[in-house]
Parts: sequence; structure tokens; C-alpha cells
Amino acid sequence: MIQSFQSGNGDWKPLYEAALLETDLTKLPERITTARSAILDRIEESFTHSLPAEHRAMDVALTNLRRLAQSTTSRAA
Repeated sequence: MIQSFQSGNGDWKPLYEAALLETDLTKLPERITTARSAILDRIEESFTHSLPAEHRAMDVALTNLRRLAQSTTSRAA
């Protein structure tokens, strides 16, 4: 089981990478959910300390996670 996310500046990146690299299809949905939550938490934190480059990276990451989740769903069907 994935440990719960503790918010911090770049903590979303390892969780995102773990989701992208997960090969166990039974663990993948949880990894995607954890990574998305970490990114969304970071976005909320960044409202007070805006970092445009990180915002772009998080947008790309969320898009990739959405696609990964969709491909996982279609493979399971």
C-alpha cells in the first residue's frame, strides 16, 4: 500500500513517477490516485507561492495520469 502523501514542494514528483512506472495493474489505480492527490495538494499550496514552471509540469503530469488511467480502464474491460 502507498503511504499517505505529506505535502511539500516537490513531493508529488516521485509519486507521479511511481504511477508511470508501475507495472502491476492491480496497484496502478491506487498509484494514479495518490499521484493526482499529491499534485492537486501542491496546486492548492502554490496559490500563495506561485511557480509557473511547476504549474506547467503539474498540468502535464495530470494529463498523463488521466491518459494512463483511461488506458488502464480500457485494458481491464
